[in-house]
Amino acid sequence: MGSYKIAEARRAKGWSQADLAKHIGTTQQQIARYESGANDVKSSVLIKLSSTLGVTISYLLGVDSDSGYIEAIPARSYALPIVGRIAAGSAREAIEQAGETRQTTEELYQEHPNAFWLTVAGNSMNRLFAEGTLVLIDPDEEVRNGDVAALFVNGDDATIKRVYFDGKSVTLVPESYDVEYMSRTIDRSDPEAPAVRMIGKAVAYTSPVNWRA
Repeated sequence: MGSYKIAEARRAKGWSQADLAKHIGTTQQQIARYESGANDVKSSVLIKLSSTLGVTISYLLGVDSDSGYIEAIPARSYALPIVGRIAAGSAREAIEQAGETRQTTEELYQEHPNAFWLTVAGNSMNRLFAEGTLVLIDPDEEVRNGDVAALFVNGDDATIKRVYFDGKSVTLVPESYDVEYMSRTIDRSDPEAPAVRMIGKAVAYTSPVNWRA
């Protein structure tokens, strides 16, 4: 199980476990399990906690001792967290990988200090990202028309797609060599349509872990 700094960040805001539970839409008992390490924290919950508590994901994962920035290491690179896998196929729940990090250049860190890495799973974006590619997601960057972004569809189902906006509709477009993957348009004015929530904009990527030429 993971070791998290949720309780420390919560107390810094003067909140009880019940207060935090209300803010992120869960129960006090679940917060207690997260804080004790009895339950691992899913990627989607880590993102909510980071935003709600005003600290970085690195801090919550124990990568950093300071809640506001990520400490440099000697080679002028920074350890940014890998918070899970994200579907480049049909949307599915992101898989938690708490505790893993990726060394990231100083330039990227300076431009995107609150960013985190997600590992691509599937082939719907393989024109851009091979399966296993790490994509750097910045939750502070506005997702604009035509950007590649990570997003939640229907709650905690996470995917990465190129995104187009048209009024109240959002279209998720795959970038794949496989013709079976089709664009999907969601009308956000339709109460029966799945909810769409942006996680952040894709700002960089790197080769899959253990990649060899």
